[in-house]
Amino acid sequence: MKDNKENLYSVVGSNFNVPALPVIKEITNKDWVYYGEENLFPERLIKLYDSSAMHATCINAIKDGIFGEGVKLIGDEYINTKGETIDDIFEKIVLDYTLYNAYSLNVVWNKEGNAIAEVYHLPFNNVRSGKMDEDDQIIEYFYSSRWDNLRKYPAQAYRAFDATDNKGDNASQIFYYYNYTPGNDFYPLPAYVAGLNDVELDSKVSRFHVNNISNGLAPSLFISFKNGIPTPEQRRDVYSEIESTFSGEENAGRFFLSFSDADTAPEVTPITAANDSYYLTLEERITSRILTAHRITSPALLGIKESTGFSSTADEILVAYAHFEGTVIEPKRKKIVTSFGYILKLSGYNIKIEVVPNKIVETPQDVITQEIITPDVPEDQNINNIPV
Repeated sequence: MKDNKENLYSVVGSNFNVPALPVIKEITNKDWVYYGEENLFPERLIKLYDSSAMHATCINAIKDGIFGEGVKLIGDEYINTKGETIDDIFEKIVLDYTLYNAYSLNVVWNKEGNAIAEVYHLPFNNVRSGKMDEDDQIIEYFYSSRWDNLRKYPAQAYRAFDATDNKGDNASQIFYYYNYTPGNDFYPLPAYVAGLNDVELDSKVSRFHVNNISNGLAPSLFISFKNGIPTPEQRRDVYSEIESTFSGEENAGRFFLSFSDADTAPEVTPITAANDSYYLTLEERITSRILTAHRITSPALLGIKESTGFSSTADEILVAYAHFEGTVIEPKRKKIVTSFGYILKLSGYNIKIEVVPNKIVETPQDVITQEIITPDVPEDQNINNIPV
């Protein structure tokens, strides 16, 4: 090891990074706008959805509330050559809108350009915005099934949705619908964005408990070598050797490794873990903040029982769901039905979309009918994916 007269101190171990909001930026040599530092913010949202049980439950509850028991259609229902129905597409865009605050569709116009011939759902995480032109309009979007591997899955350009420029090479377009967020001209932020850190924390706490059980190095240790400061490469080698010998998968039960130039034997100090009450309190706080981020006022809506002032759980659920339906579900449903209905009207469907609500709340109607009413678009107007 390298001899050093100064009493240097080096720590190798945990990474305490706090996730940040996505950096949206234009890159000189790229045709698309970056959605996150590595252009992978939607993929991060998917990982959080897959790894946080509470967050996924909230997302699914909102999605199920919007979709209800399905869509009843009066009229034709098949919408593309894959045999997908309007109901199939509607359910997919409801989940996307709940997760991302946006959804995207591939619309294919007929040869005459006077009607949409087919409509396909595009996974929102696979679409990126092009840059604005001199008129501050986005004229193209880019699609790739793997933005982390563009060498194998190169991005393809599509004309942004435009009913006035839809023939020839521009017949296949991308309709990109998202909720407006101040300061963001290209991409949305999820409705629960203020709770992202808590969702991330929920995921990490869950992995922490799993790793603590599966890890052979528990409790966590502070290992101090006092025979000199090694080079960075030597430190990595020592760390890797100890880790591979004692640790379980995913670096479970992390340990701290330090080096100093004191001429004594290595010192191993157990790090006392927090008690159960600490984790219970932490998990309660995480749950509360995630529910708040999703605007879910009562855990009972998710099947979580708590002591409340209601005489029965049923009463609590009825009151909570009525508020949830009016402030969260219905506004989202209306935006999805209106925007998707516009595409259906251009496809020649003269229909009504009837959303059958869940039975959790007693309503005077068994079916909520939302008729598609969209204004005619002047021929010279570019209806290019205006955020709402």
